[in-house]
Amino acid sequence: MAWRLALIALLLLADLGCRRHRRGYVRRIDAGATLDVGPREVDAGPPPSSIPMPPGTDILCLTDAECPGGYCFTSGMEAQYSRVFRDCPDGRAWRATHRLNTCLRAGCRNDDECAPGHRCADTQMLPFPQRACVPATCRTQWDCRRRRMGRCVEYISGRQCTPGGWACSYPGDACAPQDHTRLCPPQPGMIARCVPRNGRFGCVYEPPPTF
Repeated sequence: MAWRLALIALLLLADLGCRRHRRGYVRRIDAGATLDVGPREVDAGPPPSSIPMPPGTDILCLTDAECPGGYCFTSGMEAQYSRVFRDCPDGRAWRATHRLNTCLRAGCRNDDECAPGHRCADTQMLPFPQRACVPATCRTQWDCRRRRMGRCVEYISGRQCTPGGWACSYPGDACAPQDHTRLCPPQPGMIARCVPRNGRFGCVYEPPPTF
């Protein structure tokens, strides 16, 4: 038991050291001489999140079994989300407030736990490994009666780094996120996404992310 606690303590110290604001020194080369001109701030920290951020816990863990009603934020999970933690503002904001090897719990379990105008999103719709409430323009088909045969549908992601959600889909839309016969036409070297834009679903194209 003592070795497990020591290992967790070492992991947390290493994680804290990596994420603490680092200070560097600017060096200027002038006629072959190197001059230290003093420290400057290197890491200004993550931007604020646009999604209501579920809190973490202070419960230390190495496995999910040590997190009753939740799961452990392990190094393997961090590696799985490494790109969004690096590239996406919401991912960076989440990572800055959640320590490695601590227990996570869902920020919501159903839509009733979310504020009006929001719904409870699964982790596959988010840039971090916790369920959370996200803005949603509809909850039922009744909300999509502006045009005939409107349906409230789920879409997994918006544009790169933006979460998924729910929006009204109509037969006249350029695409439909859950209809395989109405997918966005492919373009070479681009990722096609069917996302809501100005009240209708349409196609957007983005270059693939870098790794």
